[in-house]
Amino acid sequence: MYKEIIQPILNRCDSETFHELARESLHLAELSPVTLKILNFFNDKHGRFEDTRLNTTIGGLELENPLIVGAGWDKKGRAVLGLWQLGFASVEVGSVLEYGQPGNPKPRLHMVSSGVAINWLGFNSPGMDIVAKNLDRYKNTNIPIGISLGLNKEVEHIDAPKAYSSVTKRMYEYADYFAINVSSPNTPGLRKLQDKEFIVQLIEAVNQAMYDSGSRKPLFVKIAPDLTYDAIDELLEVLIDNSVTGIIASNTSNNSDLKGKYGNKWRNSPGGLSGSDQDYQKLTTKIISHIYKHAGDKLDIIGVGGVHNAESALEKIKAGAKALQLVTAIRGEGPAVAGKINRGIVEYMEREGVSNLSEFIGKDSL
Repeated sequence: MYKEIIQPILNRCDSETFHELARESLHLAELSPVTLKILNFFNDKHGRFEDTRLNTTIGGLELENPLIVGAGWDKKGRAVLGLWQLGFASVEVGSVLEYGQPGNPKPRLHMVSSGVAINWLGFNSPGMDIVAKNLDRYKNTNIPIGISLGLNKEVEHIDAPKAYSSVTKRMYEYADYFAINVSSPNTPGLRKLQDKEFIVQLIEAVNQAMYDSGSRKPLFVKIAPDLTYDAIDELLEVLIDNSVTGIIASNTSNNSDLKGKYGNKWRNSPGGLSGSDQDYQKLTTKIISHIYKHAGDKLDIIGVGGVHNAESALEKIKAGAKALQLVTAIRGEGPAVAGKINRGIVEYMEREGVSNLSEFIGKDSL
């Protein structure tokens, strides 16, 4: 019903307007147990799918299934419970910035094909204080929440560690894990922070902020899919040497050839491509496989990039991902996407005689 009736109507709307409408609708659904249950109507088979065979662990954090809403979908932290009701195990909120900023000029989010987006949002955020206030309502839900740490546009690289530290301290009580986002293509110079000289300082600053706030929580670094393998290997060494929990692979791609597939107007446009583009999906899967082969025993991998059905989810898991993140697929496939993927993974496990997700993590990368 979603793809046949609802999606064609939504495709006529501005993409960002649609996104905000979807998020606020989930927020309203959280207001009472009755309205929350109404969300089951939009779930696969009209109910939240659960199966203990889907349990997975990242950095000691137990998840009931491998699906996480990736950073960028709920930047404000207003729909955590609604997204959980739709079948996700966790929500990564943000990226959260020290101060509010509007981001890049609109329009800045475009569906260039069904399930494929190009965006140059530019870290639009209400700022850490407002996000913290929004997350207060979820303190007793036991839903694992990740906090993606971002950087205000005007902050100089030399001041970045202080800014990331500030957000870490403010969001500490709400976070089950943190993710350092230095890979968005939409903030000038941000990807430069993936370089060794900068990323070490950021990791040290965030780790110290966690220690100052209580104790260390799982910490991930989110990388770009456009890095060379040599650059990835250097980064892996840094992450391991600095006791980082894992890596999120990967962010959107600003590869001009990928974007150019959807018309010359997009080839040299700003922004990053995400979603179910097959080349982007293969690119990110190859990166996951590379990381797993070189550091799978030392770093937990959260796979991102083109996950939109059970087949693409299994591809990432078999490449080495312990958990997966979805963003664009929620628009492309609709609100039932998590249930369909989780159900499909279990059906695969039953066909293969597998009793636990861990039995085939990295299977195709050995």
